[in-house]
Amino acid sequence: MVSVRVHFVTNRNLETSGGGRNFGPHFNPDGVAALRFGYVDFAEAETTFKPANVHVYPEGRLDPDSQVDPDITKTGGGKFLEALHAMMSGEAQKDALVFIHGFNVGFGEAIEAGAKLAREIRVDAVAGASGEMLNIVVFSWPSEGQKVPYMSYYSDREDARASGPALARAFLKLTEFLHQLDRERYCLRSVHLMAHSMGAYVLRQGLQALIAKQPDSLVRVFDQILLASPDEDDDTFEHDTKLKLLPRLAKRVTVYFNPKDRALWISDKTKTNPDRLGADGARLVDLLPKKVVMVDCRRVAGVADPKVEHSYYVRSPAMSADIARTLAGLDTDEIGNREYVPERRVWRIQRELA
Repeated sequence: MVSVRVHFVTNRNLETSGGGRNFGPHFNPDGVAALRFGYVDFAEAETTFKPANVHVYPEGRLDPDSQVDPDITKTGGGKFLEALHAMMSGEAQKDALVFIHGFNVGFGEAIEAGAKLAREIRVDAVAGASGEMLNIVVFSWPSEGQKVPYMSYYSDREDARASGPALARAFLKLTEFLHQLDRERYCLRSVHLMAHSMGAYVLRQGLQALIAKQPDSLVRVFDQILLASPDEDDDTFEHDTKLKLLPRLAKRVTVYFNPKDRALWISDKTKTNPDRLGADGARLVDLLPKKVVMVDCRRVAGVADPKVEHSYYVRSPAMSADIARTLAGLDTDEIGNREYVPERRVWRIQRELA
């Protein structure tokens, strides 16, 4: 293993006790859209989150009447974006992946998931370069992180809904930072986005908050957007009020789904949700935007997550390879280890890799 730095953006409450810094299960006391930025370092053999390793960027003075800070470089968000830009444009020249976690995930678990992604997904190796790790940015919203059936699910869903404006604000900070960059400072790397499980619902709420606040802000900032086992309605790409306009933000949107996903089956059957996108794919494939690609993962999901088959985006060599090739920008029919299922108009990962 190698050392890993995971950056984060969060609207959680900051806790400072026991000599370390952590973020709790509640919203930032300054408001549900108030953001803090920072990073967590993992040593070479370290896999467990430790509050002592959390660094939080100090905040500058903000204009309380502005949704976008007038001089972003003086804020914690500006310091975070400058640091990320340096890591993307330095000698390593690494892409960045923004990760939105799902239901029942504490801050520490979200950061650990980011570290796993950094260590498992090697985009440059697929592209024939050095095989350096991605720069990982975790957007952590106040999921309870407590395994209390039904109660915590509904609580998390409400918190996910309320976190939409925070995600939209983070997106606006990114676009404002890019707008302020001098042309000489442009880097040649890409920013990608991945949402897992209920994180796709957070993404929907963020997209709708953007549309409501600044309709002209739907610009293509991301290269690739990935939805991994999304806990989202299967008709989401049919409605402007859901994710129909999401493809405007990226070159391609890839949906990884698994009909054997037990977590989404429970979400469908016991929580009065419609059929889930992450279980059976899109409801009407003929109405899918042309940028959206559906990938059936049923043959490999059980290897990575044998009990629930929901968190299979990590710990599966086949998934790691597929995600890496997708992020590298390979054409859909050139990614490999996939077969096309014409009657369903989806791609299916064929087998697990050694």
